[in-house]
Amino acid sequence: MEDATVEEAEVSGAAEFAPALVAAHPLGHSVAVAVGSELRVFDLKDGSAVSLSDDSGGGSHSDAIRALSFSMNGLLFASAGDDKLVKVWKTDSWCCIQTITSEKRVSAVAISNDGLYVTFADKFGVIWLVNVGQSDGGQGSTDNKPVPIFGHYCSIITSMKFSPDGRFIATADRDFKIRVTLFPKNPLRGAHEIQSFCLGHTEFVSCIAFTCLSQGPSFLLSGGGDSTVRLWDYINGCILDTCQIQDKVGELLEPNETEDSNLAIADICPTNDGSLVAVAIQSLNGVMLLACDFIAKKLSFIKVCLFG
Repeated sequence: MEDATVEEAEVSGAAEFAPALVAAHPLGHSVAVAVGSELRVFDLKDGSAVSLSDDSGGGSHSDAIRALSFSMNGLLFASAGDDKLVKVWKTDSWCCIQTITSEKRVSAVAISNDGLYVTFADKFGVIWLVNVGQSDGGQGSTDNKPVPIFGHYCSIITSMKFSPDGRFIATADRDFKIRVTLFPKNPLRGAHEIQSFCLGHTEFVSCIAFTCLSQGPSFLLSGGGDSTVRLWDYINGCILDTCQIQDKVGELLEPNETEDSNLAIADICPTNDGSLVAVAIQSLNGVMLLACDFIAKKLSFIKVCLFG
């Protein structure tokens, strides 16, 4: 009974309103959009909507979709949300090949870089893993049930990403912290080795993203309810730079929208080469563009692009 009470409290209020989600295929083939429980995919080459099919034997999404993720090579796609379903899709046919049932509502989802595993986080901060392919040794999960690999101790996970080299999985939560965990060779036995904690946000962390040069080290970007975008050396858990966005967009908003609570970072998206970062801000009808200097390890403001 207590668990049920906590879960209902966590999704009350503003959290009940699911924003529209957009995920782009890493090779630019398609774009997936989720609004509420509806999932739509658009083929960017043909300029047309894609017909989705389901061979998984599971149901369709019946409640708000909270997370979308493409695999690194774009062959797989995952969607998950408040209906406690995680659905895995093959992008060559856009057929759902597996439907996984979670014990709790799902707040984040990611696919390992090798495409063998899907990880998802529930509302209690537990990260679960499912084998969706065969490993190098031909060993897979025999019953294909979700296995808990680590947790954030009753803090809602807001974002989850694998590092570009696949060695780490980063998870952010509403308790202001980012955990960087070593992703083991056999994650079905759990992921217990913590690489670092990235601590510095003074409000909830809403989104994270890895960024890197093609032949250089990678860095972690994060945004949060404290109206900041931060650049991290995630291996050592060190803040490299912090960009305060309030001074940059305050004059573009109505007076009642300039409070910190209305300037939470909604999402961040770096370009493929990492040189630019698009930042979505809660009350801003547009996006902010930042430059990311990997040599100086600095973020700098470029401009705000308003819609309409």
